[in-house]
Amino acid sequence: MSTAIAPSQPARAAAPDVIPALGQLSVAALIALVLDGPEPAAEVLRWSATLARLPFWERRALGAAGLTRDHGVPASQALRLAALWELADRWFPDERPAIGSSRDAVLLFTSLADAHAETVTVLLLDGRYRVLGTEVVAVGGANVARLQPRDVFAPAMRRDASAVVVAHSHPSGDATPSGDDRRMTALLREAASVMGIPLLDHLVVARRRWHSFARSDGWTDTPGWTDDDRDSLY
Repeated sequence: MSTAIAPSQPARAAAPDVIPALGQLSVAALIALVLDGPEPAAEVLRWSATLARLPFWERRALGAAGLTRDHGVPASQALRLAALWELADRWFPDERPAIGSSRDAVLLFTSLADAHAETVTVLLLDGRYRVLGTEVVAVGGANVARLQPRDVFAPAMRRDASAVVVAHSHPSGDATPSGDDRRMTALLREAASVMGIPLLDHLVVARRRWHSFARSDGWTDTPGWTDDDRDSLY
């Protein structure tokens, strides 16, 4: 007569000694908890502290690929975070800022003011001019000189952007546009018209001042966009 053997029970993960009160945790601690459990590794704490300093719309706009590309978060953990933020986006109202003027846009490019090399960045917007993300498309004088409209509009097509704002830095501190800046703006405007993705503005960002082509040249493609007549000081 054989003896019945009771089926083995699945192993249970050891419960943490202390269950944290989630409401008392910082944003960085919550991100670390999602990524690596109640006792996150030091590396995870570093990622989490960096991500916590970003506004929600910017963290959300990164997506899994951006978390890995820009912040070195491993793909599996990046996907976990992106999924969490996708759920948050579905459960709560969209808090991404809507961009309605040149000044609204330039406030998202303030990091360019301290750039040591000439840098071109494109701001990607959805149909309501809410931020989808930003992407650096050229760094360094030689690369900027070789910039083509396709370099600017390729990210827009990948992200299904409905409109873009382009900004580039002048490390010299002088926001006055050059002849090359004006020629590039004309090329970008022409490409935007052909592709059906409006170029709302081209901004030149210097340390203390900025220049808006839409405002200075009186672009009328987007009603209301150039109505902001405040000064060009930060």
